[in-house]
Amino acid sequence: MRDLIGKLFGQSQEEEPATEAPEKGSGKDQKKIDTTPLNAEAVDIAKEIENESLIVAPPADQVTAENDGFLANGELMSDGIPQVEGVVDDREPIVDVEQEAIKHFESRQSAIDETAVSIKPIQPDEVKKPAAMLQAAHYCHIGNIRTRNEDSTYIFTAEAGGEEPLIPFGLYVLADGMGGHHAGHTASKDVSRIVAQNVLDRIYLPLIKKSTNMITHDQEPIHDVMVDAIQIANQKIYNPEPGMDSGTTLTAILVFGRRMYITHIGDSRAYLMSDGQLKQLTTDHSYVRRLIEAGQLTEEEASVHPQRNMLYRAVGQGGILEVDTFTQKLPQNGTLILCSDGLWGLVSDTAITNVVQKESSLGEKADELISLALQAGGHDNISAILVSFGF
Repeated sequence: MRDLIGKLFGQSQEEEPATEAPEKGSGKDQKKIDTTPLNAEAVDIAKEIENESLIVAPPADQVTAENDGFLANGELMSDGIPQVEGVVDDREPIVDVEQEAIKHFESRQSAIDETAVSIKPIQPDEVKKPAAMLQAAHYCHIGNIRTRNEDSTYIFTAEAGGEEPLIPFGLYVLADGMGGHHAGHTASKDVSRIVAQNVLDRIYLPLIKKSTNMITHDQEPIHDVMVDAIQIANQKIYNPEPGMDSGTTLTAILVFGRRMYITHIGDSRAYLMSDGQLKQLTTDHSYVRRLIEAGQLTEEEASVHPQRNMLYRAVGQGGILEVDTFTQKLPQNGTLILCSDGLWGLVSDTAITNVVQKESSLGEKADELISLALQAGGHDNISAILVSFGF
C-alpha cells in the first residue's frame, strides 16, 4: 500500500506541490488543478478496495512463499483461484489493488479536468445590467426680464436594488404660475408640492409598505389619484376675493415600470423623444391653440399673437377642473421632456431635438436648452425637466 501511495503522490512521504493555473492568454484555456486532495481520495479508495470482498485469495497457510499461484499441495490456481473439479467457481478474480485505484483516480481526474475547461471567468462586459433605469435633471431659471420666478419643478426618482428590486418609479411635475395674477409663484409652488405629496402618499408609500411591485386590488387607480390630487390643489389655492385670484399650469408625469401616466392642465408641455423623433404629448389649453385647431391661425401667427398667453383652463379657477389624462407604454429607450412656455415658445422643436440627441449628460442638455431660450430673448421664466429611461 505504501508503494501505491508513492505512485499516486509521486513520492512516498512528501506532498506534491500544487501547480498554478496558467494565466489567460498563454495559449491554454485548460487550468491545471491541484491534485493533492484527489490523490488522498485515491488512497482511501485503494484501502476500501483492499478491505472489500473483491479480493479473493486462498488461505495464507495454503500459499507458498515462492509462488503464490500454487496451493501448498501443488494444485495450480487459475488467476490465483483454486480449481476444484465439478464445482463452478463464481467468485471474482483477484483484483490488482494498485491498478484499480489508479484507474479510478484517472477517471475522476479526467471528469474534473473537463469541468475545469468548461468554466469561463466572467468578463466585465458580461455582467448583467439593471433591468431598468430612470435618470432625471431639471433647471428652473428666472429669465432675462422677470424679477420673480413663478415656475416650479418637482422631481422624484426611486429605484431599489438587491434580490427583489422594486420596479422603477418616478414622479415629475412642472407648474408655471400665471403672471399678472396674485402670487403666481406661490400657486405654482403649492400646487406642485400638493400633487406630489398626494401621489407619493397614496401610490408610492403603499408599495413600499407592501414590499411588492404590483398594484394590488385595493390600490386606487393611478390616474384617479393624480386627478384627485390636482382637484385638491385647485381648492387649496382658490381665492374668490376680488384681486386675490391666482393660478398655475400643471403638467405631471408618473413613470411606473415601463408605463407612464400624464395629467395636464394649462400650456406647459410634455414631449417624448425616441428613435430620433420628438412627439408632443400634451395639448395647450390656450386661446391661440383653439384658433389654430379651428383653422383661423397658423403656428407662425400664433407665436406672435397678442393673446398667445391667455389660458382657458388652469389650476386655481375653483369648481371641478377638467383635467387631461393620458397613458402609454414607454419605448425601450428615450427621453421625456417637460417644459414651460418660456422654453418651447422660444426654442423650436428642431433645436430641442438636436440638443436632446447629443452625447452629453442630462444636466448639460438642460443647461443648453435654457441657454438657447435666454439667447432668444428670455422674456419669461424658463423651466425644463429631462427624464432619460431605458428598459
